[in-house]
Amino acid sequence: MKKLATTITNNQLIHGQYGDITFGPWGLECSDRYAFVTITDTPRNTYQSGDVWHLSSGRIQIEYTTRQKTPDKVSLYLRFRALDDVLLQDAVIRLVFDKNAITHGIIAGNTVTHHNSDKYRLFPTRQTKLVGQDGATISVSLDNADGAGRFAPYLYLRDRDDHWIIHARLLPTDPVDHVWLRWANRLFTLSAPNGVSLFLWRIKPFKAIFWRLRERMGRHFPEIQAVPLNRLNAGQSVSMEVTCHFH
Repeated sequence: MKKLATTITNNQLIHGQYGDITFGPWGLECSDRYAFVTITDTPRNTYQSGDVWHLSSGRIQIEYTTRQKTPDKVSLYLRFRALDDVLLQDAVIRLVFDKNAITHGIIAGNTVTHHNSDKYRLFPTRQTKLVGQDGATISVSLDNADGAGRFAPYLYLRDRDDHWIIHARLLPTDPVDHVWLRWANRLFTLSAPNGVSLFLWRIKPFKAIFWRLRERMGRHFPEIQAVPLNRLNAGQSVSMEVTCHFH
């Protein structure tokens, strides 16, 4: 019988194993236009003071907990509280699984095999799953989400390098406050003025094509996309609760 084993330190899952499937580290992310908050990678243009992160657009207070409450479930909770008015691209709970013992993933009725495409298979759904070679199933559910009326819940399933990556995300809803329309490469980044970007955003075919285009198309596509941002006013919060069920 398979047994779930986890190492959780300071509310962060560092490593886990279920049968032949290994996973971790898990964490959180968020971004404004210039800053990137993460606890599993290298933050950019931000710094941390206790549970407060200083972004380019303002300060956010982060509450993040990870608990193995039952022998087969891990629960995660994330809350971002704005201490200043901040513009946010997203709020994220990030789960990472080693690909080796996993045959495929399923999201929004689509079966996905691992080809290192780095595509963000992003859907406004509440559940996704991974299926192991030994018959194990890992179900990830987004149980609760509060976007303060400005952000909506999504899940994505991504095949990158030697990992499967699942994000529970809160993304801006219309009408958006800012649109970052950009083309980036190794040498430079070109960005359109916000007024131009907002005008184009209101054209439905443009929005349908360029909304997070590079993310949806994968690693071999040019870094061209439109990324909306919404303002979270000082005192407002967004939050998510995720359960990962091993069976």
